[in-house]
Amino acid sequence: MLAGKGNNFLNGISTERLIRLYNEEQNPKTKMRLQCAILRKNGKTQSEIRESTNWPIQTVSDTLRRFEERGLEGRYAIKQTGQPPKLNRKQKNQLMKIVDKSPIKQGLPFVTWTSKLVQYVIKKRFGVKYVLRQIYNLMKEFGFSIQRPRPKHLKANKELQLKSKKNFDEELENLVRQDMRSSFWTKPFSH
Repeated sequence: MLAGKGNNFLNGISTERLIRLYNEEQNPKTKMRLQCAILRKNGKTQSEIRESTNWPIQTVSDTLRRFEERGLEGRYAIKQTGQPPKLNRKQKNQLMKIVDKSPIKQGLPFVTWTSKLVQYVIKKRFGVKYVLRQIYNLMKEFGFSIQRPRPKHLKANKELQLKSKKNFDEELENLVRQDMRSSFWTKPFSH
């Protein structure tokens, strides 16, 4: 649908009113939409509006169509709600309590939390599949930071390294056995 031009565009709304709204507006995108409406009200073609605003012709067309459909409310963007969260607030609180303790205390044979381990726990506990990027966002939300392990020296003598370490306790022994190439999550110490 092609938007009207001149007086056929936004019937009952004067150019002066559009200019007044433009001058009062603070939001840059809303100002640009109002500029499109003012230019159309002055009889400009969509191509001429595109040249004035540097917007793609489709954006100009969509903006003018929204003004036709919604009147002056077309100057505002409609808030997009997005996808609903997969875990509700109660489930997130439960997950936060789970990852606040070490995986060993949760009955898992790991010393630290990795993104894949958190992903596994969420799937088993809540029946929800998260991609690793969302696991990263969740852990950041919980106050954790990602730690990347130091690279291993390829020519290192592992037997000699193990002999040099003394008095292993069980947790340290598990840490040595853990795959140290995976990133893991830590929570900052509170003072």
